Amino acid sequence: MNINLKEIMKRVIKYLVEGLMVAIAAFAIPQKSLKIDEIALLALVAAATFSILDTFIPVMGASARNGAGMGVGFNLVRFPGGF
Repeated sequence: MNINLKEIMKRVIKYLVEGLMVAIAAFAIPQKSLKIDEIALLALVAAATFSILDTFIPVMGASARNGAGMGVGFNLVRFPGGF
C-alpha cells in the first residue's frame, strides 16, 4: 500500500479550510448567534461530509459545494423574499 503524504496533507488542509469557511458563515450570518462549540461542531461535520463525498462520490461533492454556496448567497440577499 503506497501512501502519498503530500496528497493527504493537501486534503487535510482543503477540508480544514472548508470547515473554517462554514464556521465563519455560521458565526456571521444567523440573527441569533450560535455558541462557539455549536459552530465548531458544525464546521467539523461539514468538513467530514465534504471529505466523505469527495472520497466516495466526487461529482456529488462538487455539487454539494455549489449548492451550499448558492444557499448562503440566497440567504444574504433574502431570496426569494426580495432583494
